[in-house]
Amino acid sequence: MTVTGDRALSLLMFGCGNMGAAIASGAVARMPTIDITAVDPDVERARQLLPPQAPVKVLSDFEGLNDRHFDVCIVSVKPQHVEAALQAARTSLPDALVISIAAGIPLARLRAAAPRLRRLVRVMPNLPALAASAMSVGFADRDSVSAKDRQVVEEVFGAIGRFCWLASENDIDLATGVTGSGPGYVFAFTEHLQRAAEQMGFPGDVAEQFARQTVIGAARLLEQDPRTAHDLKVAVTSPGGTTAAGLAVLEAPGALPTLLVKTTTAAAGRAAQLASIQQ
Repeated sequence: MTVTGDRALSLLMFGCGNMGAAIASGAVARMPTIDITAVDPDVERARQLLPPQAPVKVLSDFEGLNDRHFDVCIVSVKPQHVEAALQAARTSLPDALVISIAAGIPLARLRAAAPRLRRLVRVMPNLPALAASAMSVGFADRDSVSAKDRQVVEEVFGAIGRFCWLASENDIDLATGVTGSGPGYVFAFTEHLQRAAEQMGFPGDVAEQFARQTVIGAARLLEQDPRTAHDLKVAVTSPGGTTAAGLAVLEAPGALPTLLVKTTTAAAGRAAQLASIQQ
């Protein structure tokens, strides 16, 4: 049940690429009363990204909207197309809650592009949205976005994983260094774990299976076990054992703990830099 009760929540999506399709797929799967229309110039590709027979109407341009009004709009086009999309669809959004997932586009720029829009939210999901396991972060001005609006955001993005509100819009850049870029760090770790197994003499396909399933299994345990990551690390580490020997190298001064601080800081700094360029 959506926050609108028994009435269908009408949602307009600008763009139905990988992330847009993931959000639409999660929403229709977990929000049975939602009504989604997507506008994407590549209708065929959008349909391929959506689940078969997904109840999502896909249009090639905004003219097909026929000035229909929507409750919610999700802006999932490339940053350089955000303002043009908001202008093209403005007659369909007189009272809409507008959620932008466009990287680096601040709320001030969204307001400048469409001055009549007041209910604006920024959300940054990450790549695991494609597997309904995203960690999405969001920010909205309390003065313009109601508690009900926030509940809508939580419900839509909760359909593709977990969602967390941030206290400041600037925190989006900081969170990007962890949540946005974090999957890349995990993939890199998996890749190098595979390479290490290969150097030990295991065939490539076997090494890949070892690395991939080890990371998948550890992630699922994190998801299902209430213990912290630290507690689980302690649980798998016997004093003087093999894991302890490996962790002594991985967690040595200047190794993983220091590298991850530098890694997330570099990514967050680049996110802030890109945001300043977009402004």
